[in-house]
Amino acid sequence: MFDNINWVSGGDRTPLFLENMNSRNRSEGWKHAKISGHTNESVITSKINKNKLYKENLEKKLNLDSDIKSANEGGLKEKNIQDVFGGSTKSKTDLKITLINNKKINLSIKKSLGGQVYLIGVDRFINGFEIQFKCKVPQNIKRSFKLFFAGADDTSKIIENTEIDNIEDKKKEKIKKYEMRKNRITWITLKKYDLKLSNAFIEWFKDNISNIFLFCFERGLSKNKSEWADFVWYKNELKENSFDAIFNIRKLSKKIDNENFKTMIVPGKTLGGTTIQLPFGFVQWHQGQIQFHHNLNLMRKIL
Repeated sequence: MFDNINWVSGGDRTPLFLENMNSRNRSEGWKHAKISGHTNESVITSKINKNKLYKENLEKKLNLDSDIKSANEGGLKEKNIQDVFGGSTKSKTDLKITLINNKKINLSIKKSLGGQVYLIGVDRFINGFEIQFKCKVPQNIKRSFKLFFAGADDTSKIIENTEIDNIEDKKKEKIKKYEMRKNRITWITLKKYDLKLSNAFIEWFKDNISNIFLFCFERGLSKNKSEWADFVWYKNELKENSFDAIFNIRKLSKKIDNENFKTMIVPGKTLGGTTIQLPFGFVQWHQGQIQFHHNLNLMRKIL
């Protein structure tokens, strides 16, 4: 939902515009972010439909084989779509374009340089990933997800019994307090608890980075391919930013499956490692869920 939010750095990251706000103001901040995102989509849709030059510029950027006939966006009243579990979910598509030849093009709109691209619970991520890509996530990787993000029954016991070496007492205490408060373990604890497990976890991200990218940007839990996004467009028509960049999601997913980019997949350094850095952003714990982030500058580097 909040695809276009900038976040402060640190282990437990908070949106910049919500920093130093109380709970009531934060709630209003989230509402503002949602509304401004849909407003941006509405302005873009209107310009495509009413401004010939704007429409032609987009046609050139997309390298289309037919002119644009019309554009439609979901807006605040967007309906949920069918998910792979038989329930409903939000679409990754913000803007649907119909061409003269009746071909459909789906775009995901980002109005900020970076922010959340996908927020999902651990079990839904694992089960959804297996269904979407017709694969099996190994048991040791499932275990890693539940330890690093949420869901392991023995998390507290591991935190208490795993001694962190080669780190000053003050920092060690801070890490332990953070882990107990969030009921998850950081990378330094995971590594000390089971080195083989931590190495396998990073290797899984490297081996599956292309599909992880597609999961975050193209499809999520959406069952129907007609709802999957074809392009991600960094565009802000609210005069907050001036960038204008369009990426073919499928092409980026293939380029990212490269050893040069896989070397970027490493644990973060804050509080013993609360994140995993990715070629397109990073992934972190957020309120007991897995939160993937995007970053425009990193996306450009992939190309």
